[in-house]
Amino acid sequence: MKILSLLGLVIKNNLVEGASAHWWSQRVSAFFLAILFVWFTFSFGNIENYEYDSVISWSSGILNSMMLLLLSIVMIYHSSLGLEVIIEDYIHTRKTRKYSLIFNRVIHLLLAVVTIVSIFFINTGSQ
Repeated sequence: MKILSLLGLVIKNNLVEGASAHWWSQRVSAFFLAILFVWFTFSFGNIENYEYDSVISWSSGILNSMMLLLLSIVMIYHSSLGLEVIIEDYIHTRKTRKYSLIFNRVIHLLLAVVTIVSIFFINTGSQ
């Protein structure tokens, strides 16, 4: 009887729909994050000194800025997916879960916008 009530809960709360897509999104973003982090480690490690001007010069190159932007966006996306899973698994009140998921998306969206604007300002030389 417990199995039927658990199955009813899963169907009622629509817990299965989208779960495999979410799982694949996490794995694919983790794969790209690993590749981009290897690039970042070697590329950033080749800077002569780590003074402000050297780092700005490194990050204002077109390839480095695009790769840095890609790394940042994938990292923010992966973080959002991970926190979404934690919120869905450990917050049991529907209202709190709903607002926590909205807050998670808003914060990660703002973080992505700030990242894009910051890299744009680095490339244009604006302060």
